[in-house]
Amino acid sequence: MAPRQPRKDATANRERVLDAATELVRREGEKVPMADIARRAGVGVGTVYRHFATREELLGALVHRSFELALTNARAAADQPGPALEGVRAFLTATLRDRDRFVLPLHGGPVVFDAAIRELQTEVRVVLQGLLDRGHASGELRADLTPVDLILSASLLSRPLAAVDDWDLRAGRQIELLLNGLRGPAQPI
Repeated sequence: MAPRQPRKDATANRERVLDAATELVRREGEKVPMADIARRAGVGVGTVYRHFATREELLGALVHRSFELALTNARAAADQPGPALEGVRAFLTATLRDRDRFVLPLHGGPVVFDAAIRELQTEVRVVLQGLLDRGHASGELRADLTPVDLILSASLLSRPLAAVDDWDLRAGRQIELLLNGLRGPAQPI
């Protein structure tokens, strides 16, 4: 017998809880009361605990969902047709676009790692390595560029500085400057 699928309203409630928790954890930290998360999600606190028995389980779900988003962005970047540099641009731009959806340790989120999260983290790096290998083979990208370099750069660009107006414009300029520094020696600027 196939496992029972969750009801549509239960799935929607879970997503609302995750969305509310993402917003509140990013704004108030990981100690935000579960009752506040429930209120923000428009559900009862019992609903939160039905989906996430503990705060740690909820934080783990936020980190897991964030790594799934990072993997989706990495795959889209690697599938980008044309030069690998355009794929790198796509990854950096997607991370900047999705910055409010990430609850990751590099983005100021909780340090939560279980086997499933580690697997997603590894997959992000593997996919980005494939993109970089393409750029290294063509001489388009610096030979010393690694997936961790891209991940760290994307993380830094996705954290707006408080005293800087129009962060998207400023970060977009930083992406272009960064891309110029990533070019291989044979690539014109």
